[in-house]
Amino acid sequence: MMVLAMALAIPGSTRVAEAKSDNMIRIATLAPRNSELIRGFIKIDRELKEATHDQWGIQLYPSGIAGDETDVIRKMRVGQMDATAVTSVGLSQVLRELAILTAPGAIESYEALERVQKSLNKEWEQKLGDAGFKLLGWGEVGLLRYFTSGPLHKPSDLKSMRPWVWPASHTLKAMWQAIGCTGVPLGVPEVYGALQTKMVDAIITSALAAVALQWHAKLSFVTNRSLGPLVGGLVINNKKWDSIPEDVRNTLSGEIKTNYEGDSHNIREDDKKAFQKLLTHGYTATDFTAAGEQELQMFSKKARESLVGRVYSRELLDRVMKVAHGG
Repeated sequence: MMVLAMALAIPGSTRVAEAKSDNMIRIATLAPRNSELIRGFIKIDRELKEATHDQWGIQLYPSGIAGDETDVIRKMRVGQMDATAVTSVGLSQVLRELAILTAPGAIESYEALERVQKSLNKEWEQKLGDAGFKLLGWGEVGLLRYFTSGPLHKPSDLKSMRPWVWPASHTLKAMWQAIGCTGVPLGVPEVYGALQTKMVDAIITSALAAVALQWHAKLSFVTNRSLGPLVGGLVINNKKWDSIPEDVRNTLSGEIKTNYEGDSHNIREDDKKAFQKLLTHGYTATDFTAAGEQELQMFSKKARESLVGRVYSRELLDRVMKVAHGG
């Protein structure tokens, strides 16, 4: 849903872009410079330049240097940025109902995610298009888990901790409210510093993202139980997309399918490896007790139900729950 070295033409880079400035596709992301996502974009840039004889290329803004996901979406609306690879939190700033992708307890496995995307992809593509954005591809960043400074055996244990809340995340705010937590509101670029100062001592993210963002270095415990995939997507401003010649669009789409969407298997494996590496290097994996699992189900239902009518419709929630759970 952020995992995204650098040899692209970015501020401070030693490489000079050969493509004309108007033909550079400016892509911003929170993904660190040394992440797999960035390496994928480097390959896309190389292939695009080769196919267009250096007439088109990518100018990348990694590591949140263009701001948090809400900042980047705003910049895209006014033409200051062309495209972005964001989590479902960023996508929900364009189409609010896409917060359903991380609604607590709704989509809890990769298989469920694939069923939901297959069922609703065309509909969501159309709605995003109507909102001024083209969905170029879906992405993933591993499985969400609780990372904490102390053992977590039930969600209500979080009430004695200082959990991070992403202000732009409808679902995370709803979950903390359901549990009764007082979250610490911070943008993603601010979380590392908050972990250092112990302003925050609990987060929800994937092992892959935690390692890539170096958040893992300040915590010690992680749940064995995952909460579902961290989902993301690559979107581009319609105006920019329409300005790209059709043959270049076809080349770009093909490279994205191969190097962005097509990399989901590797991302899943890398997330597994990141989780195991944490355990090897001193992390303690915790399990919910039976009572803790009951709490999780109760709080998850309360959280996702609280968003009906405000973030997504009853009809959409029912559809997603039915498809995700094989109904």
